[in-house]
Amino acid sequence: MEKIKKMGLLGATALIGAGLAAMSEERIREFVNTRVKEGAISKEEGKVLVEDLVSETRKQRLDLEKNVVERLHNTLQTADKDLTNYADSIDEMKIRELEGELEKMKSLRKGDK
Repeated sequence: MEKIKKMGLLGATALIGAGLAAMSEERIREFVNTRVKEGAISKEEGKVLVEDLVSETRKQRLDLEKNVVERLHNTLQTADKDLTNYADSIDEMKIRELEGELEKMKSLRKGDK
């Protein structure tokens, strides 16, 4: 159950990262538009700056998403191994329990003879 919570946190982190990247894209455009209006940079320079910064933001977002996917994959692999080990332990316990019941039944048969 703890691993499921961790996966939920990783998913939320991915969404937050994507949201922040989208927000920063809006803010980049707002910032550059403000600088163009103030005359600090030309409209053409602003356009190039926005494209460069937005491109870098998208690259960073993709890197974040790749990182999150890799971590989720690793977490799922670990969870799968843990579940397999848990299932094996349950199977072993059931076998021991059934062996115990079989021994009891054998003892009862010997007592009837």
